[in-house]
Amino acid sequence: MEATRCFLAVRISTDIRRRAEKLIKKLSASGTDVKWVESENLHITTNFVGDVTSQDLVDISRTTIEVASAHDPFELEMVGAGAFPDIESPRTLWVGASRGAEQLIALQEDLTEQLAQAGYPPDSRKKYHPHLTLGRLKRFNESVEGLKALLVENEELPMGECSIREVCIFASKLDRTGPKYTLIGRGKLG
Repeated sequence: MEATRCFLAVRISTDIRRRAEKLIKKLSASGTDVKWVESENLHITTNFVGDVTSQDLVDISRTTIEVASAHDPFELEMVGAGAFPDIESPRTLWVGASRGAEQLIALQEDLTEQLAQAGYPPDSRKKYHPHLTLGRLKRFNESVEGLKALLVENEELPMGECSIREVCIFASKLDRTGPKYTLIGRGKLG
């Protein structure tokens, strides 16, 4: 039986996507060696589930639908550039969640708990930090100082807001050109 690599996420608005594309262009001017996320792949991951079977997908879908229905829809505001683990040692570049982050964290925590009870433990023990990944550094070089300066310059950059009305279940397939995400299910909020 073939496994499907699976994750749960919320989608962003077209407005936030456009602003993220502009920010990526601005940050890439530093010349730092970064693997940027393709525009069509921009999303906010809530849970990475990993490789699952088709029967697992039925269970994951059922759990996602149940958890999502117990949460009200909400508005999510995205603000500012940042990096994990921090701006001084940037590895993963992101835009952070502001207003509405608490609701997204509560949704993610419920999904994590219910998925674990269904036999799908979390991939990480780290505290969830809602963010939109823009790119990942391939390697450090002298241009990273310019990147750090651009991140600081854009720490408070307003990125817009979007309505969170559903949790999406995506299949991820890696090929030569990068990951391809396919929507395979969703759970409506409220």
